[in-house]
Amino acid sequence: MPDFDLIVIGGGIVGASAALAGVRKGARVALVDAGLAGRATDAGAGIVSPVALDRGEQRPDWTALITECVGYYHSLLAELDAVDPAGAGSATFEQVGELVVAGDDPHEQAALDAVAARLSNPEGRRAHGVVKPVEVVDGADLREYWPELRGDLRGLYIAEVGRVVGSRLHDRLVTAARRRAQAGRDDAGLEVIPGAGILDPQGPRVRVGPRVLDGGAVLLASGAWAGADLAGFGVQVGIRPIRGQLVHLRLDGQQTGMRPVVNTPGGGYLLGFDDRIVAGATHEDVGFDARVTAGGQQAVLKAALDLAPGLSAATVLETRVGLRPATSDGLPLVGPVAPAIHVATGLGAWGLTLGPLLGELAARHALGDNLPERLDFLSPGRSVPKESA
Repeated sequence: MPDFDLIVIGGGIVGASAALAGVRKGARVALVDAGLAGRATDAGAGIVSPVALDRGEQRPDWTALITECVGYYHSLLAELDAVDPAGAGSATFEQVGELVVAGDDPHEQAALDAVAARLSNPEGRRAHGVVKPVEVVDGADLREYWPELRGDLRGLYIAEVGRVVGSRLHDRLVTAARRRAQAGRDDAGLEVIPGAGILDPQGPRVRVGPRVLDGGAVLLASGAWAGADLAGFGVQVGIRPIRGQLVHLRLDGQQTGMRPVVNTPGGGYLLGFDDRIVAGATHEDVGFDARVTAGGQQAVLKAALDLAPGLSAATVLETRVGLRPATSDGLPLVGPVAPAIHVATGLGAWGLTLGPLLGELAARHALGDNLPERLDFLSPGRSVPKESA
């Protein structure tokens, strides 16, 4: 009899979601968390949007996955609120809408026009889970939402977009898993084990310090740190950390908690929370370096002030750093890599959007459920196009 039915290595959003899914199924779950500096969940203040701005929409399976994951948030939050009513509120998640804006840069204008075209008819909106027609806004209308924005921007307002605090959502997922374990069947359980989990490639066994954990299955959900383990299983899709620095600001006397997300095709964005504004983010291929740097902070502030000059008087509260796990072909890795050893990682900038549902589906598969065929394109055994290798 193994110590656990499921051992999850990595305690971020994906791992916490997997732990909750395992407990739901009555499993004995170990959640091994090294607490490494740069974990993307801890830094993440994310946009939960069904509309991708950073890639073409030639893949209906990718579009459908994003839409499904965004829709899952509503049922997940209902569950978390029922198990942990004291934690409910906008600090976890809020649907606030999104302003996708562009200035006079022709590439950004073309990207904005492409988004508008995709959402211009009912069929296109349904594919993205968007119900309400998209509103075209510019000039003074934009500044009704965000007075600090510069006046020459043109944009689209998409209502079905939310924002989430990664660390807050993580804590509520773990709380829900603990409480379900305490209230569930006698054999269900959750043990959170601090430390670096070292996977035995010969079977579902994990060493944490002097302790050896035997499991029915292991799920690697350790973000970019999973890359070393995956190479040993012959996975062709490479994975590496991409550093993102995010600057937190405060506008004294301003209510910013219900402002829509401001997003740009160029990658800059602004998020409003009750006590702060988050500006992001850099995309730096610098390895496992989780430092705040002067250059990174300058780059984020320059982009934010170019977008919203009215933020120049804001107070700088802090800068956070997350190491996003990026794959060589831009798509996540979800599925088995060996008997009883599974992976769910490589979500890149989509971690807070995709993580909750992909963590659940991966855990359920590790515990014996079939992995939905619609996720076949995320298989760790897929080949990598030469241009992506």
